[in-house]
Amino acid sequence: MKSKFTFFGWQRVKAEAIPFKNLKSESRVLILYSIFYIFLAFVCGKLILYFPMPILGAKDFIQDVWYAVVFKFAFLLLIPSILFFGIWKYKIQDLVLGLKPTGTMLIKGVLLISAGFLLNTRHLPRIAEAMSSFEDSELRFFLGIVFPLLIAGLPEELFFRGMLQTRLEKRWNTPLAILVSGLLFTAWHLPSRFLLANGVEGQAGDLASVLLGTGVPVFVIGCFFGWHWARYRNLPVLIIAHWAVDLLPSLSSFFGVSH
Repeated sequence: MKSKFTFFGWQRVKAEAIPFKNLKSESRVLILYSIFYIFLAFVCGKLILYFPMPILGAKDFIQDVWYAVVFKFAFLLLIPSILFFGIWKYKIQDLVLGLKPTGTMLIKGVLLISAGFLLNTRHLPRIAEAMSSFEDSELRFFLGIVFPLLIAGLPEELFFRGMLQTRLEKRWNTPLAILVSGLLFTAWHLPSRFLLANGVEGQAGDLASVLLGTGVPVFVIGCFFGWHWARYRNLPVLIIAHWAVDLLPSLSSFFGVSH
């Protein structure tokens, strides 16, 4: 009979069992890149402030070309992917780690994804009402669905959980790795919100409101996703669950609905 300590410490794949090509060097590069990304968030916020390029006139700055295409897609998905798959020569299997779908896993995944979606259901009535006002509503609807996957769920989980946290787990320990990756994950959200936020994420120029509206919830969600990754090593579920959290706010932005 397993003790409760064994149960809480269970991991599908322990970090010690994951092979890395150059653990120390890779960890250092990813941490430095994470810190650089915080600085880049400030630069991106300034560019949006003075040279905005909203996609289809989207209401939220996260659908601005500077943020979505340059900051998120290029610097958090494209460049790390080139580094990870092209330069370091890792493969998808090095992130999937022998994951094989099961019925129980499917049920848990559906519940997690549903919970992420339900966090923002307050947006639904206003989205439905606003859709009829746009001639290009089909395009906006499509982009509103695709963007949270390409600029949020996929790059953020791939980098901060799949790449960074796993290496920190092996170099240090799991709790510290979750904490540090969660703090770095939270930190890059703050500069752009401090410069641009106006709503539930805080008020531009008011650090306390940004820390409360963005910092606290992002840190909690980041640590929960970090714990889930450490325990189950199920990156596809985390990516889709993350997408589910951001889906309705993304649609709201493209249809001009205020948060």
